[in-house]
This record gives sequence, C-alpha cells and structure tokens, in this order.
Amino acid sequence: MEKKKKIVILAAFYEPFMSGAEQMVRQIAKRLSEKYEIIIVTGRYRKDLAREDPRGGFRLLRVGFGFMRLDKFFYPALAARLTRRLKPDIAHAVMESYAGLALGLVKFFYSGAARILTLQSGDLDDGRKQAVFYIRFFWKFIHRAPDQITAISTALAARAGRLGVNRDKITVIPNGVDFSELPMPQPEKTAGRVICVGRLSWEKGHAYLLKAWPEVRREFPDARLILVGEGPERGKIEDIIKQNGLGDSVALLGRLGHAETLREISRSEVFVCPSLAEGLGIVFIEAQACGVPVIGTRVGGIPDVIRDGENGILVEPEDPAAIAAAVIKLLNGKELAGRLRARALETVKKYDWRNIIARIDALYEGKIKT
Repeated sequence: MEKKKKIVILAAFYEPFMSGAEQMVRQIAKRLSEKYEIIIVTGRYRKDLAREDPRGGFRLLRVGFGFMRLDKFFYPALAARLTRRLKPDIAHAVMESYAGLALGLVKFFYSGAARILTLQSGDLDDGRKQAVFYIRFFWKFIHRAPDQITAISTALAARAGRLGVNRDKITVIPNGVDFSELPMPQPEKTAGRVICVGRLSWEKGHAYLLKAWPEVRREFPDARLILVGEGPERGKIEDIIKQNGLGDSVALLGRLGHAETLREISRSEVFVCPSLAEGLGIVFIEAQACGVPVIGTRVGGIPDVIRDGENGILVEPEDPAAIAAAVIKLLNGKELAGRLRARALETVKKYDWRNIIARIDALYEGKIKT
C-alpha cells in the first residue's frame, strides 16, 4: 500500500479554543484523514491539556508550557521546530498571525515542505492590531513566505496582493457550513427575537447595536435582543445595558456550544452583527442556513456573503440608526424577510464543507505533485 502523504496543519489555537479558523482545521482533518496523514500542531496554553492527543484518523500535537500569555509567543518557533522533525510534504498554516509566522520559519527550518497559508482574519488590518510590534514587523514576511495563499474572502485576497504577493499564488476558498449540524427540524421562531453571535470584542461592534436597540424597542416594545459570546468587552457591554435601562430586553447568554448556538439562531426572527472588521463572517452563513434573515456591515468579507436586498441587508459600520432601521424593516416586513430567507437558502449552498474541502484537497494534490 502506498504511504500516505503527510500534511502538518499549523493552527496556533484548536480545541478547546475554537472559532471560524479552527472550524476549517477541524473539517480538513475530519474529511481528509483517510487520504492523508494529518497532524495538527497547536499551542498547549493550559497544563491540563495533553501534549499528544490522538484523534479519530489524525494526530493533535501541542507545543508550549501550558500558559496562554507565554505560549502564544513561543508557538511560532516551537511549531516550526516540530514541523522540521515531522518532515511533512505540506505545511499548511491557518491564520496569518502566530501560525503564519510559524510557517515563515518553516521556510528556513525545513525547506522540503510545500507551504500554504490560509488568510482568515479581517481585524489584523486595523490600526490597533498593526500597532502590535510583531504583526507590523512581520506582516509582509508572513504573506510572502508561503508558496500558495488561500483567502476566505476577496477582501483578504486583495490585501495579499497589496502586500506584494503574486496574484497567481492567491486563491479564494471560503470557510463553510456542515449542513448536517443544523437543528432538524427547525425550531419555531420566537416573535421579536433578534440575535447577535460573536466574540464580545471591539471588532464585533456590539456598542453600536446596543445604541440602536432603544429605537427598535420603540417600534416593538416586546422585542428581545440575545447576545451569544464571551470576550474582553463583556464588562463594557454590561455597563451599556445597565446605564441605558436595557436589562429587561437584552440577554447575555455567554459562550455556548456550537450546536446550542445554532439552535438559538434558528429560534430567532433576525440575525444581526454590526462588525467593524471581519475576514468573512461564517456566522452570517450559518444564520442563513438556519433560515434567519441577516443584517451585516459593509466591511471585510461580509459583502462576499450578503448581497444587499437579495439575501440579506448591508449597512454601513458604526451607524446605530441604520442598524435600527434594518432590524425594524425585517420585523415589520414579513414578506421581505421571507424573500431574503428563501434566496439565502439557495446562495448558502456553495458554502457546504464538502465543496470547500474538495477544493483544498485539489490544492494539496497540486502542491504534492510539484
């Protein structure tokens, strides 16, 4: 039997630290492990996490000392050193920060591997992130070190081009949705229920949604806003809710499991996330797949997913009045909401993970053959 080709996936974060980028890593490992020998190299971050964690069909290896603040900075060098020992055919970094830097070091540690970088993050272009020394200093290096770049949106692909990457080396391959994970049958919608799912951090724009909420309540006194997620802005968000007397209509559910999050989305009449930066916005795709009309902002990769007036509504960022108007329009206009929902259920099909992983597989095959 022919020996499987070896793929090392560099993912600075993985279970139990999961977001959109990590979902891509999980899907690659899950769906391609029969064809390739797949090893995920991630950070340890907690002492109770095993250094080697065999999974069904693939291996999960953790590097570091078990301390979040320390390990993420050591991750690039430790992951690159381990990749050299593993001698893969392909090293694939998912996310252009710590994993991207690790991939850049692989170029010098082990030149025998084809190098692929997947761009995932829309907020790293923001001045607040570019003020971080290592991001600013290594930004071009991270983008130019790979042999091939995939970007989850046209916005991220354009950024790579601006940083001097040859257009022939850039391919747009978005994140996807596992339709088998959607709640079936779909739960009944709760009238006036509006939901926002996202990490409680500045780039999700929660403050602007909360500023918009009193206007929504004037039109719909019984409307409820559900916030799902956890993060560093929780205290600030709680203060805004308290100071504006929104406690009776806004619920903070914290971090939920993926299945439970999808159920919460499915129960809602409207999904809204007024992001200030977004690589793609997988949660918009998930909401569309759950049959919920979506409202997003014209930033990053969101316009790749939402076509304004066709399968959702787009508003400008940092505009509470526009957010309120869009929410009211959907709560008021059942015909409009139904039309957007029906069209979204068609457009979302292209994000099926089976299609996405087939494209990644084709990319792997091409790089192994060369």
